[in-house]
Amino acid sequence: MRRTRRGLRRHERIQLTQSRQNSYPRRFRWRGRNYDVAAVQEAWTKMQRGPGRSARHYFRVRCTEGIYEIFRDTKLDTWYLAAQLS
Repeated sequence: MRRTRRGLRRHERIQLTQSRQNSYPRRFRWRGRNYDVAAVQEAWTKMQRGPGRSARHYFRVRCTEGIYEIFRDTKLDTWYLAAQLS
């Protein structure tokens, strides 16, 4: 799958408004609009390097509007949109 950033600034902050068991995203808000997650296609974790290391939990999600890659920064407990894939 080809990854594109379609008009994104670097990792835009989003608000997770609803989650499923095990903290899987179910609904998020980005740029004033709500997105319902129809399916989590993939999930993985990346460890950040350097002092104060933290983990990022990534999710490739399918919504009616397209496929998105979002992640949770565990150190800051915040959510971000990393890529709009389609």
